[in-house]
Amino acid sequence: MIVLVMYKSHSLCHICYRHIESEIVVEDNKRFILKQCSEHGEFKILQDPDAEFCEKLEQKTNKVYQKILMVETTDRCNLNCPHCYHVPKNDVDDLKLDKVYSDIKNSPKELENIILAGAEPTVRKEMFDIIDYIKKDNRKPSILTNGVRLNERKFVEALRFHKVETLLIGLNHWSYQGEKVHEKQLKGIENCIAEGIFVYYVGYTLENLEHMEEVLEEIQSLGNKAWQYRIRAGSDIGRSPDEPRFFLSDHVQLIKDICDRKGWTWEKEPADDNLYHYMVKINGITHRIIQWSDPKTIDMEQLQCGPWCDFVPGKPVTNFLHQIMLRDAVVNEGYNLHDTVPTRYLFQPEQVDYAVTEWTWKSWDDSKVKQKKSI
Repeated sequence: MIVLVMYKSHSLCHICYRHIESEIVVEDNKRFILKQCSEHGEFKILQDPDAEFCEKLEQKTNKVYQKILMVETTDRCNLNCPHCYHVPKNDVDDLKLDKVYSDIKNSPKELENIILAGAEPTVRKEMFDIIDYIKKDNRKPSILTNGVRLNERKFVEALRFHKVETLLIGLNHWSYQGEKVHEKQLKGIENCIAEGIFVYYVGYTLENLEHMEEVLEEIQSLGNKAWQYRIRAGSDIGRSPDEPRFFLSDHVQLIKDICDRKGWTWEKEPADDNLYHYMVKINGITHRIIQWSDPKTIDMEQLQCGPWCDFVPGKPVTNFLHQIMLRDAVVNEGYNLHDTVPTRYLFQPEQVDYAVTEWTWKSWDDSKVKQKKSI
């Protein structure tokens, strides 16, 4: 059997969360990750069933994301979503303000866009104090929210008064929390538009793939109320229902099939595609189709980009997807991490000036593609 070796990378041992060397290979047009943990042995795991689709991804990065730092402000939330990487704890006190301020002040100054994350940052009573602190530190504040509190017009007016730059809203299918909550979230989007606050994206996580068509129809009805819409199925991080694994190539094909059946236009949009997301315009509306990896399939070579996070105590700033996996292990599961992050995948200040341009895979040898006889 001929196996194409595409490049070398790092992954995680999904048992102990060590960072381990890995190799990305293609066999019978399926893309696999090969890795070996010194403690738990060898693994061969399917990354995507369509290697040809993966190789056509444009592999770009975007300087906007290179300048983003996401900061946790609370472990509490006002919703209880079926999928949640954070897994809120509503019986704990909020992080000390001094700790939040310190995280912001001591973060690299090149990360000029600060996104307040949570769980749900809008439940924190000192949220506006944190926003004002961000501006005093000459940064730009944004908020990642489930949108429920945006239903309160006075709250949205306060966001405008405190000069919040951008909102990122996790809306989801109405079945997640019921129609009443969903209507509040939709009203919240209207309030943002009325107050002139920029909605960078509205994101949907699917509890059931059968909801995909309804989600796409709702996006069409919302139109240009957000700059971008995001759709993803769940991954095995944090709280996740027991469901079949899903891959980016499947996700894209499912959406394309729906668009073809409905007669909607489909236009590939140049963007920072990689193994975990794919940008397309549907009827002229920008969609970011997302499928996160999990600790079994994570490919660190795909994650040398922002948004950057500092969610894990004692660990350096790295990519968001990598951080939420480590956070899940440490905070939610109580694991001890056995190593540090390879330097290659840490935030590097010189990266912030990258334009939307092609990545170059810096493999650890000079060959782009090798062949092995067998595995």
